[in-house]
Amino acid sequence: MRRADDNSYTLATNASATGSGVNIRGGEYMFCVDGTVGGATVSLQFLLPSGQWSVVSVFNSSAVQSTTLPYAQTAIDLPAGQVRLGVASGTPSGLNASLVGLG
Repeated sequence: MRRADDNSYTLATNASATGSGVNIRGGEYMFCVDGTVGGATVSLQFLLPSGQWSVVSVFNSSAVQSTTLPYAQTAIDLPAGQVRLGVASGTPSGLNASLVGLG
């Protein structure tokens, strides 16, 4: 049985860098980001038990990340834990990111 979570989690508001970790209940989600990417790569990251952040990949091993905005990815199954908006290089601005439960 798949866990349901119908909450919406704000990962970033008007951001220009990697966000802070946000606790989620776990379940199936949609990841949404908009703003100005400025050559950066934005991604959904999950905190591993080792304390390292890792880019989330969906079942077909495709990373949940993009270099173009707006971006939305659905059918992301995650356990309970911490997630964040990851930003690599570039000069992004005005990033707004959410993780929306599909419960």
